[in-house]
Amino acid sequence: MTKMKFGLLLPHFGKEASRERLIDGSRMCEELGFDSVWVRDHLLWHPHGMEKAGLKFVEPLITLAAIAAVTKKLILGTAVLIPVRWPLKFSQNLASLSYLAGGRIIAGIGLGSNTAEPPAVGLRGEDRAEIMRETVEIARLIWKENNASYKGKIFSFEDVTIEPKPVEPIPIFYGGSTKASIRRVAEYCDGWIPGRVPMATFDDRLNLLRQLTDRKITLGNIPVMRIDKDRARARADIDIEALAGSSEGSSHWIKPPSGRFETIEDLEGLLIVGNPDDCAAEVEKFRQRGVEHLVFDLRLQYHRYEETLRLISEELLPRFR
Repeated sequence: MTKMKFGLLLPHFGKEASRERLIDGSRMCEELGFDSVWVRDHLLWHPHGMEKAGLKFVEPLITLAAIAAVTKKLILGTAVLIPVRWPLKFSQNLASLSYLAGGRIIAGIGLGSNTAEPPAVGLRGEDRAEIMRETVEIARLIWKENNASYKGKIFSFEDVTIEPKPVEPIPIFYGGSTKASIRRVAEYCDGWIPGRVPMATFDDRLNLLRQLTDRKITLGNIPVMRIDKDRARARADIDIEALAGSSEGSSHWIKPPSGRFETIEDLEGLLIVGNPDDCAAEVEKFRQRGVEHLVFDLRLQYHRYEETLRLISEELLPRFR
């Protein structure tokens, strides 16, 4: 069976974000035995309806650089970087992060849900897919070669060297749960790490991925989690409708037999909720599907972040070690 690594989506956004929670909290994550921490990416940030969060959004790569300085083992992941960085800057940023962290970087990428973000930095929103493809090509080139040249449909340069190079190869994962996302994974990525996707849709896309390529694709997943020793308290006040519409890919999801997401059970795969026994049963479903990086999205209980980390570490992780 797959040996799973367990990670956390950092609270670097919203009203619960703080310097102490990010830096001291990440050190705590490492001490408690988590394997990774992950960040999101937005330039023009508008909270989802399920969050009702503030407008604070700490830049993801700066966040990971700060955490790299106070940890030694945690994998530092992006889930996901969107096309708001010119490719050479993207390449330099991640190579420098790898250098400072001594490796241990996973670069998750994706198109993002807000088409207004690329134009805000001088890039065409309608070119997002090609920007992403060329960004990956440029990064892999510039991370390996000196005096590199590139000519694409959008970007071109000649005789460029960027140092330092990454300490070790940086795997590139793709987010998203649409069929188009799966085609991009199969074409030019090392892994797939969707967030907030129902299990029926995850299974369907995983089947498509296996039809498209026989390459080894590392699987990740980022479900929303709400865990409590009291099962009823964990399940109380779950906004099913808001969660069911929280992803840009939700219009492409496979619906429950009723045609609508109406119950907590309808959100299987998207939501892990309940007491430690309930949550362990849901985690096992991901393990059975070969998921190697399971990242808990705790935004529904960031107000109890440290308490929740301890509960997961003490009551859930030992069952899978």
